[in-house]
Amino acid sequence: MNTSKSNIPVLSPTIFRKDHIKNNTDELLNDDSIAEFFIHSFKDDDVYLNLPLPPHKKTVHDFVFITNGSMAKSLRLETYLLYKNDFLFTPKNNITTTTSVSPDLEGFYCHFSDEFIGANPFLGIWITQPSHQNYLQITQKEAFNLEQLLARMVELFKHRKKNPNNNRLITFYLSTFIAELFLTIKKQELEPRQDNAMFSNFMSLVLKYFKQHWSIQKYATTLNITPNHLNKRVKQETGKTTSEIIKETIILEAKVLLLQTNMNIKEISTELGFDDASYFSRLFKNQTNATPSMYRKMIDLS
Repeated sequence: MNTSKSNIPVLSPTIFRKDHIKNNTDELLNDDSIAEFFIHSFKDDDVYLNLPLPPHKKTVHDFVFITNGSMAKSLRLETYLLYKNDFLFTPKNNITTTTSVSPDLEGFYCHFSDEFIGANPFLGIWITQPSHQNYLQITQKEAFNLEQLLARMVELFKHRKKNPNNNRLITFYLSTFIAELFLTIKKQELEPRQDNAMFSNFMSLVLKYFKQHWSIQKYATTLNITPNHLNKRVKQETGKTTSEIIKETIILEAKVLLLQTNMNIKEISTELGFDDASYFSRLFKNQTNATPSMYRKMIDLS
């Protein structure tokens, strides 16, 4: 039976820390001020999430900015595979989850409350946007400036107990960061990048047709390009092959079904377009080092 698990919780940062972070007593996290603001570097700070996270809502706004590696994250009904220079903003009280991160993940996570940032015209506009407009692909030049602002906020946050004025400085940097993002959005609207549009269109096709197991040739033909050009652009954008992206999308959907439904493995295999459940299980294990059954047990134990 396909029964969805409901009762999506609304989590404050302190409850999220308690329930979903393994090292929640570490110095970086052991401070109730995280209810208002928190930032950390994926590369330099140890924050161990109990992945995959169940669907939940937060009482704060948050965002991730990826500078290396990858992260699978959802916002409302859309799922994003985030790679280098990808940015995703999640307004408070929106359903979200993080299902996986790569071992080489680098970048930043940040959350903040309305009270912390205060009145901000850009934020007010942002909160009301469709979720796909909260996802941005940042150019390398613009990414450098944003990364500098985030790195400075990380340093200020780490030394906030010794320097009480740091929180005020962080507010200024955060407001500047948001303003810089809006300038980036405006530039992208004025100067659309054809190659990025192609990659975005490819990902849209993958998310729409991955259950039909399209060949790379079919994706390329639909995009009116050659398979070689498609592979080249995907590699440039993600560091992965077209085939790897398609497989990751299938596995991500499988993880969601294992997490959020009571479907058995055969039913999930059929839902994902596989005629042979054993082949699906082998693919899943090859990608995750665990069988679907093992993965579901790990979820239940977490």
